Amino acid sequence: MAAPPEMRLGIGAVVGRALGYWRPHALSGIALLGLLLVQQGYGALIAYTLKDLVDRAIPGHDGVLVVWLVGGLAAGYVLAAAAMVAAEYLTARVAGAILNELRGRMFRHLQRLSLAWFGGRHAADIAARFSGDLADLEKGVTVRLVDGALAVAGLAVYLPFLFALDPGLAALVAAGLPVMLLWGRVFSPRAADARLELRREEGEMASAVAENVRLQPVVKLFGLAEREVAGFESRLARVRRLYVRSSYFAALVGATSSLGVLAFQALVLGVGSWLALDGRIAVGTLVAFVALHASVSKQAYDLAKKVVPSLISASGGLVRIEEILSEVPGVDDAPGARPLPGAPADIRFEDVTFGYEPGQPKLDHLTLTLPARRTVAIVGPSGSGKSTVLRLALRFYDVQGGRVTVAGRDVREVTLASLHGRAGVVFQDPFLFDGTLLDNIAVGRPGATREEIERAARAAELHDAVLAMPGGYDTRVGEFGAQLSGGERQRVAIARAILRDPALLVLDEATAALDPASEAAINATIARLGGERAIVMVTHRLASARDADRIVVLAGGRLAEEGRHEELLERGGLYAELWRKQSGVEVSPEGRGATVKLEWLRDLPLLAGAGDEVLRAVSHDLDFERFDAGRVVFHRGEAGDRFYIVARGKVEIVAGERRIAVLDDGDFFGEMALVEDVPRMATVRTLTPCAFLTLGHARFARLMERFPAFRAQVRGEMARRHAGEGAS
Repeated sequence: MAAPPEMRLGIGAVVGRALGYWRPHALSGIALLGLLLVQQGYGALIAYTLKDLVDRAIPGHDGVLVVWLVGGLAAGYVLAAAAMVAAEYLTARVAGAILNELRGRMFRHLQRLSLAWFGGRHAADIAARFSGDLADLEKGVTVRLVDGALAVAGLAVYLPFLFALDPGLAALVAAGLPVMLLWGRVFSPRAADARLELRREEGEMASAVAENVRLQPVVKLFGLAEREVAGFESRLARVRRLYVRSSYFAALVGATSSLGVLAFQALVLGVGSWLALDGRIAVGTLVAFVALHASVSKQAYDLAKKVVPSLISASGGLVRIEEILSEVPGVDDAPGARPLPGAPADIRFEDVTFGYEPGQPKLDHLTLTLPARRTVAIVGPSGSGKSTVLRLALRFYDVQGGRVTVAGRDVREVTLASLHGRAGVVFQDPFLFDGTLLDNIAVGRPGATREEIERAARAAELHDAVLAMPGGYDTRVGEFGAQLSGGERQRVAIARAILRDPALLVLDEATAALDPASEAAINATIARLGGERAIVMVTHRLASARDADRIVVLAGGRLAEEGRHEELLERGGLYAELWRKQSGVEVSPEGRGATVKLEWLRDLPLLAGAGDEVLRAVSHDLDFERFDAGRVVFHRGEAGDRFYIVARGKVEIVAGERRIAVLDDGDFFGEMALVEDVPRMATVRTLTPCAFLTLGHARFARLMERFPAFRAQVRGEMARRHAGEGAS
């Protein structure tokens, strides 16, 4: 597919961009141009030396003249060689500076871009712009651009000498040069499009490799290596096709022009020979002319065969780099933005509306206050807008209606540095760097002393665990903190936030991936941090929210209710319903087993009329299963033979590419598999580490055989369902 015209960069545009990169190095560029002229001047010196040798020195047997001519050539050679060495050094120095400036510009600009921009892109594809795309630029806009300057300098030097030797032949050469060089331009747009498409596909391939490396535990556990290899080979086939197309069109640009160069070279030699035979040009002049024209042809050939294809190759990388540099930050400091005081302050949402996609609001006219020096828990069903509240409070995104204020000031009118500087954030994924424990905690406040870092670690109840490690605080955590347990990673993140001494401590599902014992310990640590600062926690697990000073319940992007735990239970609203659902299933502290209350089982449609004896039998037959994050519980179309209760964790229900629902603690799925042999209608995938209570079809069938009355009840329920489906 061709690139849109506005995304395509022709050769002229690439040269223009390249000269812009060279502008800060203008003095070096001028010096380099002088050195190139010296190199090409030596070619003219050779040609004129040949003329004098053939026309004067040899016919006249003038040995002194031969010595002077050869001596001049030797001196010119030394000068040209010195110029070449100096030019290579200048080229390398300027090229390194230009590439580093581009890397720095891109990296600095990335820091200004919003989370929305990053959310729609693969990290490996972004990284590829710093490697493969810049490698194309290195060759195209630095090294080959200098080669192009060398060729143009040669043409500038040689053409006047050609006119001095024979104006007629020189006019023929001058007239032919544009034809020779421009002949291949017919293929340039297709070559540029093909190169850009290739670079984008290579970026996608890099993303696939990064994902495969990250998911190696899942690949090995599920035996997915062959499937992954097959998928990668399919990508390789596409890359190969694009590479052939890109290289072919780029080569055509050079080949057509270079063929024109060779054809004109033969034409000039033929016309010059005819003129010499007719006595209209001296033999020495012809020899000098042919030698100079050979140099002109070489310069034209280099432009056509080397420089132009490299510029075309650079165009794809240049487009992808400029895509980043031209991206306008979605969230930035407004003109006149002022710093926000660091003291604790109320955060207010005033009639806020926001959505990530047009027409799909995540928050719908939400009015809410998060008070200073209080612990507030934000809960609600999946997709209710809990995490969105935090992202808007921290101004990761801007509201689309209403406003968010801190200490009465609109967050869009304060500097981002001051807004983020007063907050410490602990995410569900701690985002640790591949460094030491000390380095990762110090991220909270660069420049903190060792004593301050250890004090923060003690407050996060991490210090003793660190001292038990072989390297202590100098222990390397590995990529993404792989050398630490889940609880240790979260404690590092909490210590990092504490070191910041924030007025606002934000926790976004910070315990979602932990076992019950680690969760309880982390919650106890968080409780001790309250009082001097505001703590806002988002959690889908109500047990983590029950001791908060205030619980905010969201539903459909609106405020459903708020109050303390006991008050909300008494009201019997959404919170009480969620509490009843989650508290009916309990996972053991070590996370190796779970139990379910009979009252919870009785709420299942198939078990609604069952007696206690049947419910106890069902509870006894439940199996306990654990799944890591990112695993598929079952695929769409598979035979359904098992019913699942989410004892702990979060799963997504997916049909095709569309997410249907997200389920968490106390939810269930696969109920129909207990009584009917039907294929799964959707794929279920874990979003966090999960624990399930499961019941197989065979065991449920035995229960129905054991309790005839219960069997009759289930069959009646299924008949009513089918009758309802038929009526609809």
